[in-house]
Amino acid sequence: MLHHNANNPGIAYIGTYLPAAVLTNDELVERFDFKRPFLDDKIGVHTRHIAGPDEAVSDLAVNAAENLFAQCPVPRDSVDLVVLCTQNPDFKLPTTANLVQDRLGLPQTVAAFDINQGCSGYVYGLSVTRAMMMAHDFDTALLLTADGYSKVMDPGDRNTTPLFGDGAAATLLTSDGGGKLGNFTFGSDGSGADDLIVRGGGSRNPDMPTTGPGALYMNGRAIYKFMIHHVPPDVDRCLAANDLTRDDVDYFVFHQASGHMVRSLIREMALPEEKVPMVIEDCANTVSSTIPIVLDAIGGPSALAGKTVLLCGFGVGLSWASTVARFDV
Repeated sequence: MLHHNANNPGIAYIGTYLPAAVLTNDELVERFDFKRPFLDDKIGVHTRHIAGPDEAVSDLAVNAAENLFAQCPVPRDSVDLVVLCTQNPDFKLPTTANLVQDRLGLPQTVAAFDINQGCSGYVYGLSVTRAMMMAHDFDTALLLTADGYSKVMDPGDRNTTPLFGDGAAATLLTSDGGGKLGNFTFGSDGSGADDLIVRGGGSRNPDMPTTGPGALYMNGRAIYKFMIHHVPPDVDRCLAANDLTRDDVDYFVFHQASGHMVRSLIREMALPEEKVPMVIEDCANTVSSTIPIVLDAIGGPSALAGKTVLLCGFGVGLSWASTVARFDV
């Protein structure tokens, strides 16, 4: 019989990492003849960080984790679990989490595995990590979100190049962490899978390279319609599951899909702009890392003491997920 941890694990620390190389709007104006206000205002991105030719997802994840441990008093040999969320692992096998465990010098007694999830991956990852911690009496877990969409993007694609950047985040959950997680809501609609997809390199098309027709493809109009249709009701469903109203929430942290999409959610849901932080300008859409990057930019768990924060991720899959974090005073 499993002995369940009486504590509800919570978010204790967050570290982030963005690669050094930067792709600017000046370069995109020259490459695609974009109008500058389209990039600056509608897309809402000024710079994107791009992983170097020799910089793999494990490198992004390790750097984020090292940045976390540098400011965190929790010793790394106390980590019980590593969950790494990515859609672009270093190799087909082994899992990137195992590579990261070794490079970070984490104990060989840790459980370590990957989950393949995209824009909703941080919320999914929090749920999986917390559930394992409670089921196995783990006191400390490391949730890593890391992706390098630049590795599967066509640099000549004007639909995806302005939107996405590479990056990673490391979130430490502990049995006494301040950011206590509430109930979760989830959703899936695989009928829209073709609207955001990399067709090359998987078992369906093993010989198709992740360039040209096999590269990242996005139907932006379809993704926008999906977001407007599914996200507002899911937010309300999550609030109801946690006995909250919109007025009880201090911050709504949405996946940073684009400036236009987040502003559309603000208008659709009539939310106060000051309650919806955006940090997409300098790092673009970093897929599963956008939400923790926002939390880190706000000041992290210590700066959020006493706050109730709704987290909502949505996108590739198509998938969506929401939860609430209540940060202890």
